Amino acid sequence: MLLEAASAVDAGVSGRPSAVLARRVRTVVADAVEEVQRRCARALGPGPLTTDEAFARRVADLGLYVRQHHAERDEASLGRDLLAAGERPW
Repeated sequence: MLLEAASAVDAGVSGRPSAVLARRVRTVVADAVEEVQRRCARALGPGPLTTDEAFARRVADLGLYVRQHHAERDEASLGRDLLAAGERPW
């Protein structure tokens, strides 16, 4: 997704298509981050969050950053825009 987005930017994408692309990238990245966090929490257990302050702060900061993606609301908006543009990526 990042490679596709970079290629589109290099090709000069702008306007509404660039906004749709940005939302698609944010959705993919947010999903990937949440999956990695989930797997790390299961693999590492609570130890690093309770004994390593720097690690705990980074995890908290990342979670806060990813929450800027408004999940279902952003995905619904993206779906509407894709349908309006005649795209059906599924």
